Amino acid sequence: MSRVSVLILPLLLLATLLVLACGKSMFSGIGRQLQSITIQATAIGNSVQFVATGTYSAPPTTVSPLPVDWANGFLAPPVETMNYTLTAQPYAYNCMASSGAEIEVTALAPQNPGAPSSGSMAWSHLVFGHSAATCP
Repeated sequence: MSRVSVLILPLLLLATLLVLACGKSMFSGIGRQLQSITIQATAIGNSVQFVATGTYSAPPTTVSPLPVDWANGFLAPPVETMNYTLTAQPYAYNCMASSGAEIEVTALAPQNPGAPSSGSMAWSHLVFGHSAATCP
């Protein structure tokens, strides 16, 4: 084996090990970002159920139900960071005392699909979806 081969082989092995060891943490979420959230409202008995669907920049491009944090009403950017807790469960609004009332909900989720399921994040790194429905 030549002297060059003896030097190159260990370097290639080291480079391969670094890529494999760091690949998940270093590159998670790169190339695939949440682009938008749509919300489907369905009246069920005396309640309205909301389900979030996410559209991503790379396959799988559509995820439903999308894990989101739900909020009543429309959110305006009040602070730089926002606390969130993601759930894939639909949001259900009980209309027993609100017949005919309009309900507004907002769903939010991090742009990065590799983000933790709860935490605090800059407003600019979150994606928001908004929907309204009328109580039956």
